[in-house]
Amino acid sequence: MNLRPKLLVAFIILIVVPIFSLGIASFLNSERLLEKKYNEQTELTLTAVGGNIRYFFKELDQLSDSSVTSSTVQSILKSSWQGPQDASYQIRLSLAEKSISANLFQHQAVSLIVLYAKDGMIFQSYRSDPTTYRPISYDLLQNHSVFKEVTKRAGRPLWIGPYEHQEITGQDPPLFTQLRIVKDLDTLNDIGVSVMQFKTSGVADILQTFGNPVLDDEHSRYMLVNSSGMVMLDSKKEMNGQLLSELTTIAPQLTERYASNRAEFGGKDSLVSSYNLEMNGWVLVSVKSWESLTNENVRFIKWIASITIICLLSAILFNQFFVGRVAKSIIRVVRKMRLVEQGMLEIRITAGGKDETVMLANSFNSMVDRLGKLLNEVRQEQERKQRAEMMLMQAQIKPHFLFNTLESINALAAQNEGHKIMLMVRRLGNLLRTSMHENEENTVYQEIEHVRSYLEIQKYRFEELFSYEIDVPEEALEYTILKLTLQPLVENSIQHGFDGMDGSGMIRIRVTLEPHRIVFMIEDNGVGMTPEVLKRLDDGRHERDKDEASSELGERRGLGLRSVAERLRIHYGPSYGLWICSEQGQGTTIRCTIPRSRGGRL
Repeated sequence: MNLRPKLLVAFIILIVVPIFSLGIASFLNSERLLEKKYNEQTELTLTAVGGNIRYFFKELDQLSDSSVTSSTVQSILKSSWQGPQDASYQIRLSLAEKSISANLFQHQAVSLIVLYAKDGMIFQSYRSDPTTYRPISYDLLQNHSVFKEVTKRAGRPLWIGPYEHQEITGQDPPLFTQLRIVKDLDTLNDIGVSVMQFKTSGVADILQTFGNPVLDDEHSRYMLVNSSGMVMLDSKKEMNGQLLSELTTIAPQLTERYASNRAEFGGKDSLVSSYNLEMNGWVLVSVKSWESLTNENVRFIKWIASITIICLLSAILFNQFFVGRVAKSIIRVVRKMRLVEQGMLEIRITAGGKDETVMLANSFNSMVDRLGKLLNEVRQEQERKQRAEMMLMQAQIKPHFLFNTLESINALAAQNEGHKIMLMVRRLGNLLRTSMHENEENTVYQEIEHVRSYLEIQKYRFEELFSYEIDVPEEALEYTILKLTLQPLVENSIQHGFDGMDGSGMIRIRVTLEPHRIVFMIEDNGVGMTPEVLKRLDDGRHERDKDEASSELGERRGLGLRSVAERLRIHYGPSYGLWICSEQGQGTTIRCTIPRSRGGRL
């Protein structure tokens, strides 16, 4: 990856991503802390509101206790009202109802009082407040499902909220209704039933008292909910009588003590908190708009986001105009360096300014100048070295081969083989003529004839050791090859490939032409090479042996394969040379490649 993309990726990963991640994490954490804070506040508020509501109903229970235990109510319910309903009866009934009406003024929330005697007699007294309560007969009241719960309580009050059992409490206006069994204080026997209705304004005032007029009137509400999830009293008077299941997916009415959840309520994201009053299964529910709770936090986040965006823009401008400029300067130097790597040493960099980029450009220019001079010196030194190496290699090859050939002639002379000696001397003359020629290259024809003379000399000495085959196409004979290339390769097969081998050896020399090069294949069926020998030869392609090792190798095997490979590399370049494939006991194949050339003409 180039420098500029790296800087951009580093800028995004190390600056942009951390800033946005920190911002998102801070926002989520602030929302969590805000929710926790309002949960705690709402719990305290609902606890206080719930305490006041419980106290309110406890006060009404005490009022009811004093009412049903008063001598007036006791005497009315224990009296017998059987007999003709004449004028005296009506006067007596009117006095009884007037006597219980005194209880109406003991508390301003009391709206209606009804007493049922055991014989079915009904006594009632109410304020002038509007009400739709119509007392049902005592028999119908006893058959109602609510009466069973009233009976179970054995004198303790049962509260019915607004919109609950409207068939016995009335529908408008919504009132709280209390039912309880009235017992004889002397015998504790049931003597009747008391029904009292209370206005909801007292509880509504409590709900509104604890609200924030600025915030809650618009975004918050308190509700009193029964165990079935019906809203009995809404501080905004908008959801009275509705079921919570129609407004939200959660069930606040099932709260055991206190719970708070963020959920949809009436189609708006809200914080819904609920507090169990532990009275008649009623639950106090608080609903606050989440938008109103986070309004201040959102404004703060917007300020932070604005500052962050400004900082990012500043960082982007800094990255674009300062870091980008430095990166461009470095990239320009890198591109020029690549051109220098390709050999274009005339490249120079022009830079203006007074910072380090100018120093870098000047240093680059000085380096290229110095590099050009060094390359010229190295090139001249390399040419001198190559010429010296070529002369040394040729000087080493000539004595080596001459020694082996003279040794073979000496062996034939000892055997009195005069005819063979004559032929060998003729072949040796041809070899020496080719080797001592001043030309550095021979034609393929001359090189093949040179190898053929060498093979014939060796066959004169070792008739049964090996045979050979040479396959050269006519069109390849006119091309040139570095002289004394093939003879050391064939010599390697004879001296080392067939050493200790059972049976006759075979040497095959094949020449093939490819589009831009000539390939010489020298194959033998000899003993092959061990992996250690192959590795040593391969290592020699990359670095020279020490002088002592080279000297020992020259005495034992001449320059051999390594010398030929080195000469080819120096003369033709690294793309050409020798490739050796051998396996112990399977023979050796040497592949020699050179470019197609006709004495300097391709």
